[in-house]
Amino acid sequence: MNSHWSRREFLKSTTAAVVFGAAEQTFGAMPAALQKRRLGKTGEMVSCIGFGSGSRFCSIPDEDAAQALLERAFDRGVNYFDTAGSYTRRPLERLSEKRLGEFSKKRRKEIFLATKIDPRDRDGALRSVETSLKFLQTDYIDLIQIHSLSNLDDLDRIGSPNGVLAAIQQLKQQKVVRFIGITGHNDGAAMGEALRRHDFDTVLMALNAAQSANPVAQRKMEPIPAFEQSALPVALQKNLGILSMKVMGQGMIVGSGPGRASPAELLQFNLSQPVASVVIGCEQMARLEENVQAALNFTPISENSKQKLQEKVAPSRAAWQNFLRSHDDSVAV
Repeated sequence: MNSHWSRREFLKSTTAAVVFGAAEQTFGAMPAALQKRRLGKTGEMVSCIGFGSGSRFCSIPDEDAAQALLERAFDRGVNYFDTAGSYTRRPLERLSEKRLGEFSKKRRKEIFLATKIDPRDRDGALRSVETSLKFLQTDYIDLIQIHSLSNLDDLDRIGSPNGVLAAIQQLKQQKVVRFIGITGHNDGAAMGEALRRHDFDTVLMALNAAQSANPVAQRKMEPIPAFEQSALPVALQKNLGILSMKVMGQGMIVGSGPGRASPAELLQFNLSQPVASVVIGCEQMARLEENVQAALNFTPISENSKQKLQEKVAPSRAAWQNFLRSHDDSVAV
């Protein structure tokens, strides 16, 4: 058995899954369901779209409405739920993890629960995980991700003898954590080096039509390769579970007119990449239903179609890159 998928193998497998699903629906064998994809070497099967519970989700003021959104996502076939210790709405502490804990305690074995930690030191990381376990109301976490890799200096702190990675590796040995991942959205070169240097199980990276069209993203006046050119090939080579985020470019590339595309088009672009799940932030029931329907209707698109979509959103590329220069995904709202 091959240790990793090539892009061609990925497209063949997704096309086959879509054809098989269409045949089942035609003959009435089963209702439409979200496609599940293998999360790389973890062997876990996760929904092709994941529920992102960051700033959008934390903006929901009503707790019943927040729980109803989580329940609906689960009912529609989402089993990958993504949170972080820093996702909250001030002055509340860890609001996102608290909501996920209430939701998941009834169905812990039925979902794949991922959170993120921000401390770079060992002791801070251990305290953060202990707090996550309390708010998530669980005794284990499926995936702990080191949150928001910023640059190579940050990578050195992460991998130091008393760094966060050593702490999570200890927790994995103790079966408190099942898998270890890392996330990043603005430095593809640093992410590529992180994946070469350390043995992660998963990676969550920014991938969208506006970003991947340009192989160089400018940050601090230095040329920095985008994730698709620098980190994605390493992740494929090491058979990591690949997760994508920022598919809608924080709303900057969604809509009609120059530089804009529909959510369905943008999601189709991402699902045509070799990713296991596309993590999308959500705060509205209608938006959730729209994303699920787009995923149900998904068919892989060609490289030519990808290029046309990249050209379509190109007028928004500068605004997206400006956002990446200053955005810190780990800062609470």
